[in-house]
Amino acid sequence: MTGERILIVDDEADIALILKLQLEDSGYRTVRARDGVEALEALSGEPFDLILLDIRMPRMDGIEVLERIRREHPDLVVVMMTAHGSEDIAVEAMKKGAADYISKPFSSDDMKKRVERAIHYNRTRIENERLQRELDEERRKMEAILRGMADMLVAVDRQGAVISLNRAAETILGASVDAARAVPVEELLAADIPAERLPSRVVLATGEPCLDVAYTLHAAGRAIPVLASAAPLVGAGGEMLGSVEIIRDISALKALEQEREDFVSMLSHDLKTPITAIVGSVDLVREERLGKVTGEQRSYLDSAIESCTEMVEMINTLLDVHRFEAGRMALAVRDEALEPLLGGVLARFEPVAQREGLTLRLSLPPEKVIVAVDRNKFARLMGNLLSNAIKFTDEGGEIEVHAAIVEGGAARRLVPPAFRPAADFPAPGRSLLISVRDTGVGIPADALVTIFDRFVQAKNRRQGKVSGSGLGLAFCRKVVDAHHGCIWAESEIGAGSTFRFLLPLDDGAPPAA
Repeated sequence: MTGERILIVDDEADIALILKLQLEDSGYRTVRARDGVEALEALSGEPFDLILLDIRMPRMDGIEVLERIRREHPDLVVVMMTAHGSEDIAVEAMKKGAADYISKPFSSDDMKKRVERAIHYNRTRIENERLQRELDEERRKMEAILRGMADMLVAVDRQGAVISLNRAAETILGASVDAARAVPVEELLAADIPAERLPSRVVLATGEPCLDVAYTLHAAGRAIPVLASAAPLVGAGGEMLGSVEIIRDISALKALEQEREDFVSMLSHDLKTPITAIVGSVDLVREERLGKVTGEQRSYLDSAIESCTEMVEMINTLLDVHRFEAGRMALAVRDEALEPLLGGVLARFEPVAQREGLTLRLSLPPEKVIVAVDRNKFARLMGNLLSNAIKFTDEGGEIEVHAAIVEGGAARRLVPPAFRPAADFPAPGRSLLISVRDTGVGIPADALVTIFDRFVQAKNRRQGKVSGSGLGLAFCRKVVDAHHGCIWAESEIGAGSTFRFLLPLDDGAPPAA
């Protein structure tokens, strides 16, 4: 005991003195009140941890004081004192809220034990009430969060019977919590997949989270495309009590996907068709079928054809990126010799490099290398990287294409962590490393990862000789990913950039379609 304050309420001075001495000897602090009126006055002026309250007193007896204390000081613990033979009154007092009672005459040890026990009990009760209030508050917060969620939430027990729904689930499924309770989850969620594939059922069967399962939910006469995930519902002892499934209505996303499909269809027809007509008309003029063409006129016509070709290439790149993302890009993969494959690409860009005053170099491994690739997609991948290097390298600069063979462990160490596609990358065996290095303007460090996203360009690269669409590098990444490879960039502002990609040579895995 370390200084708890006790109010002794007794009209007998000698008994009050004995209590005072014994309690203070045990470390308590005491104050005496001679009757109930003084006791209430003392309580209004200062706090106490416990009251030793005599039952029989002048002016106001102990029972009446007890009733006042319970109304005005509900957290205060009261121990009644009564003469031997009046225990029935003390028991009545306990029914009215007293924690314990002491019969006079009392032993010092018994009295102190009862005081200590009453104080401990009261502190425990107050702490439990505080924790219960906090728990109730957290429960109300959680209920408000769950009921305010736009996504549906369905909780089920260990047998798969519904135990709770949030407001969104009630609204969309057309079932109240009371009506849905104890219903098997597959009856509530009328899905187009087997019951055992519902995420909540998968969690019950495996004990592991089940993420991002797409299915169609039939509710209120509608077919709703949803994306659902579920996790175990775990008790305080770590045992699984059931599972909780979160279901997101992705109708809006599906509508956006359809709009994107429509947009892509428009690109392939409504844009390419007039460009084709323009190219045909310009060719007629350039071939002098409509009259003589001067040298200056021919240069303008060539520029027009070049611009149209770039526009068609941009449209094709956008279409191909879309096909890759939709999983509809078919690859014609064959074993190709590396030297003619790269040599053919560089031969196309050699005149452009010379015109720009750039040196173009190719470095190959000494041995013959065979790589399994889609020849056309690989050529476009290299073409995009070389085109970027030429765009952003000033006259007198240098562009080098370097190819090398690396082993699996060494290949993994080459790839910066932010670019590694998976923990088991690369596959065992050898990989082909191709680097395209330039001496151009470089790329800011904070843009090295994002430049492979669609429609993204580093700020300083928007100021190159020719502005781009931000699709070329996105296409490059899709091609490399489809071949189970990895692509990344290294750069320093003002010192040029190096784009590298790895392709497996002998992992035995066919490229993804």
